Amino acid sequence: MAGKIYKAITAIMRQVGAIGKDAKNESQKYQYRSAEAVYNRVQPLMATHGVFSVPKVLEESHETGQSKGGGPMHWARLRVQYTFFADDGSSIEVVVSAEGMDSGDKATAKAMTQAHRYAICQLLNIPYAVVDPESGSPEWATGLNNKITLKDLNELKSAWLAAHGKPDQTKADLAAAFSEWVSVTCETTFEVGDWRQWTNEELQKCQEALE
Repeated sequence: MAGKIYKAITAIMRQVGAIGKDAKNESQKYQYRSAEAVYNRVQPLMATHGVFSVPKVLEESHETGQSKGGGPMHWARLRVQYTFFADDGSSIEVVVSAEGMDSGDKATAKAMTQAHRYAICQLLNIPYAVVDPESGSPEWATGLNNKITLKDLNELKSAWLAAHGKPDQTKADLAAAFSEWVSVTCETTFEVGDWRQWTNEELQKCQEALE
């Protein structure tokens, strides 16, 4: 059905930016992008542009086995259709598959959470990291936020780290501290990890604060 949904989705895509791998699977030792990170970034944008999603489970299967510790382990495998609606009733569908495992009764809930995260990320083509356009496509970047690039932001981060960073801080703690410092310095709040949301004025304020 044609309508507002296409315009709303592209508007959200322009604003969402990158969402990195913020969480770690301790048992298998890999980083991943958590559902919380996706929801926290995307939900306000969906609300602003009048978009919501409705799930429909198309297929599901369940299995019970044994965990490494000898206890029970439950698996849920789902194929879910998410319909994203705009406020005029127009919609677009996304179908994803997901799997969840739990020693209790949350395997299906975990699979649904994974499915929703996959659907949102695939619909909006959310990148894990922002790529500096100067490394490949400078022609389309020259009009964005007064030509500020990822290089400018990285240089600012390096200067801030030298002045304020602490050796015992984790990467996540440093990112949070940098974000808070920028918010206080610029007297505004935005996604500081995305160079596309910076302006010359904000960059200059931060540079002057480090001098």
